Amino acid sequence: MISIDPSDRPFEDVRALIHQRAEPDIAKAQKVRGALLGMGREGDFGRLGESAVWLAEWQKRYPPRIENATLAMFAGSHGLRSEGVSLSKDADTRDQIEALKTGRAPLSAIAAQSGANVRVFELAIEKPTGNIALEPAMSERECAATMAYGFEALEGGCDLLALGVIGAGIGTAAAAVACALYGGSSDYWVRPGSGTPSDMTRKRAALVDEALMLNRGHIEDPLEALARLGGREIAACAGAIIAARLQGVPVLLDGFATTIAAGVVHAISPSAIDHVVAAHATGRPAHQAALERLDLSPLVEFRFQTGGGLGSATAVGILRTACAPFISKPAS
Repeated sequence: MISIDPSDRPFEDVRALIHQRAEPDIAKAQKVRGALLGMGREGDFGRLGESAVWLAEWQKRYPPRIENATLAMFAGSHGLRSEGVSLSKDADTRDQIEALKTGRAPLSAIAAQSGANVRVFELAIEKPTGNIALEPAMSERECAATMAYGFEALEGGCDLLALGVIGAGIGTAAAAVACALYGGSSDYWVRPGSGTPSDMTRKRAALVDEALMLNRGHIEDPLEALARLGGREIAACAGAIIAARLQGVPVLLDGFATTIAAGVVHAISPSAIDHVVAAHATGRPAHQAALERLDLSPLVEFRFQTGGGLGSATAVGILRTACAPFISKPAS
C-alpha cells in the first residue's frame, strides 16, 4: 500500500516514494514496435505509434488498451485570490464543480465522448490556502496530506489517468512554484495567454515577487517550494503522479498547473515522470516554457487557451485511437 505518514517527517516519505523503483515493461514496448513494423514502415504511425509504445510499457501489457480511464479534477481555493490576480472567483469554482457533477459542463460531454470517467476532488474550497505574499500556502504536514489525498485518484483500478484542476488563483501559485524550481523573473512565469488584462498580469508578477522574498531561504527544496508557494490542487496532482507510476498507470498532463506539479516530482528525480505525457500546450507562454523544462512535447497541438481538463480529456480519445490497430480486427 502506498502511504505517507503526515505526523513524522512527511516529506521524507514523499521523497522515498518518488525514488522508489518502478520500471516500464520494455518487452511489451518492443512487442508494440514489432507489431507496428508489421503494419507498415518505421515511423508510419508517428505520435500514435509512440503513444501505443508508451501505453504498453507503463500499463505493462500487450496489446495496449484503455478500459478504465479516469479524468481527475482537483478543485481548491487560494488566499491570494483576494489580491485581484484572478478573473474568476470561488463561486465560479463551485459552479464548475456542480456542472461537472451533474454532467452539464462541456468538459463532461468531451470526457464522455472520449470514454473517461470524471471524478471531482474538492480540496477544502471553503478554507483557502494562505496568501503566499503574507504567509506559506500550506504547512509541510498539510501539503503531504494533500499529496496523499491525490492518491485517491487511482482508486477503482484505472488504466489511464488524465489530470485537470479548477480554482481561482491556480496560475499565479503555479508561477510562483515555477520561479522557485527554475529561476527567472516573475514576469516570465506569469506570462498569460490572450484575454488577461495587463494590470492583472503586473499584479500577479508583484505578488509572486513578494512571495519569493517572504519565503527566501526556504524554497530551495522542491517540496518546500510546493508547500509554501503552491496550492492544494498542485499538491494533489503531484501525489497522483507519484502513485500512478508505482501502480503502473500512465498519466496525461493538462495545463500549466498540472505541468508544474510534474515539475516538482521531476526536480527530485527526473525519471519519476517517465510515465507522464503532456496532452497539449495551452496558449499560455509559461506553460510552453514549463514543458520545455521537462522535455515534454505536446501529444497534439489543440491550441486551447485554457487548461481545466479540456486537453487531457480530449487526448484520452487520441490514445484510444492509438490502441485501435492492436485490439481491432480489420473487416474481411
